[in-house]
Order: sequence, then structure tokens, then C-alpha cells
Amino acid sequence: MNTGAIPIVLVASGTATAASETYQKMDSVFRRHFPAHEICWAYSSRAIRNRVRAQGGGELKTPAAVLGDLAARGCRQVVVQSLHLICGTEFHHMVWAAARSPLAVTIGLPLLSQPEDFNDVMGWMATLVPQDVREALVWVGHGTAHPSWMAYDLLIRRMRDCLQERVLLGLIKEGPGPGQVARILKQANVRHVTLRPFMLVAGAHFGQDIARERSGSWKSELETSGFVVAPRAEGVGLEPAIQAIFVRHIEAALTARPLDLT
Repeated sequence: MNTGAIPIVLVASGTATAASETYQKMDSVFRRHFPAHEICWAYSSRAIRNRVRAQGGGELKTPAAVLGDLAARGCRQVVVQSLHLICGTEFHHMVWAAARSPLAVTIGLPLLSQPEDFNDVMGWMATLVPQDVREALVWVGHGTAHPSWMAYDLLIRRMRDCLQERVLLGLIKEGPGPGQVARILKQANVRHVTLRPFMLVAGAHFGQDIARERSGSWKSELETSGFVVAPRAEGVGLEPAIQAIFVRHIEAALTARPLDLT
């Protein structure tokens, strides 16, 4: 462990697919920005940890396990940076794990947490509006029943107001589905659709719920509605604009006061 520098624990949901390469690329970005700090990874999704284990991929460490390892090595303070997109269930579980740790912990917030985060995401998305008025980019996010669903709703509203309805966001759960998105696209006279996951990585949800050639997938449903659909297996974790938001959140956490839930 680098002496004198606060370790940074990056907490992602995880993936049991080859999309884990996205984490490796993000790791390089964070190490370049924070060369004096030890970088550790932890994974918050129990289902994914179980799936990786069942596939013979070893053990993905939980946030609690990584914090325990650091405490055992004599670490006193740590930054725990969420790589989730919203302050949902896994983020709150991460915070409780940090609160139970003997370490002094500061928390780095998820992607969509503050007004400037939404502004930066909107500025980036404005650069993605297709030049051909018959084309559209449709992002598909996970969605949630957690009260943090409001973050998705705010982003959808801002996209609708600013991006000419040719960059849209749909959700797998608890939000606009392919039928509702198709109606908007038809009203805009769109013919060609690019599908991308509004998720950190293009993992199992992308392969099964978005791009799979089967009834009920986003690709299939949009094709049935008459669109020519091209899925792109690129999670937002690959985007420099998204990486920059997480870097800003880490920088803020490095100077924040430690978590206190007593």
C-alpha cells in the first residue's frame, strides 16, 4: 500500500461477461489520475458474484471484504467510490457496509447525483445526436423500483426537452419500454435506430434484454415496429465524459469529511 495516500475502493455492480474489459479500461484512467493512491475494486451485486463463482471465475470481493482487508493491513482512512449510475439499492448497501467498517470512510457519489452531473451528461449526449434526421440513438437503462428512479425520470425529461427526441432513454424496469419509445420515434419520422446500454458495461442485460434476437428484447420489439436496429455493445464506462464525472466525484471524496451515521 502506498504510504501517506488514501486508498480508493471502486465499487461496481460487476459482470460475469467479457464486458469486464470496461472495468480494466476505467482502472487505467483512475490510476493515471490518482497515481499516488492505491486502487482497489469491489463488487456490489450478489447475483453477479454468485454467477462468476459458478462459472469458475473465482471470488469477486464485496465492499465489506475489501474494507476488512485494508483495515487488517493497518489502513485508517479510505475513499469508497460508487461506480453505480444512480443512488439506488446497491449504493445504499455499499454505504451501510462502509458505515460498519472500522475505517474512516468518505463516499464518492454515483454518476447522477448532483446538478452538474446531469448537466455534464446532457452536454455529452448533445454531441451524439445523429446528423441524419431519420436516425436516432436509443439508450436502454436498467431501471429501478427504488426511490432513486427519479434520477432516470429527470434525465428522460431533460433529454426530451433538449435533444430533438432523437437521443432517447428507455428502461428495462419501471420506465419507458420499447413500445413507448417506438411511438416517439415514429412521430419523429425516424427509420434507423442505434441501441446502446445506459449501463456502465454492456453485460448480460445488453446481451439478453437489449440486443438478443428473441421476442421481447428491445431489438426485436423495435424491429417489429418497423425500425432498422443496430445494437452497439458499448457501456457508458468507456466514455471519457462519464469517466471524468467519476474522477470529479473521487476528487471531492478525497477532501470530504468521513462518513458518520452514529
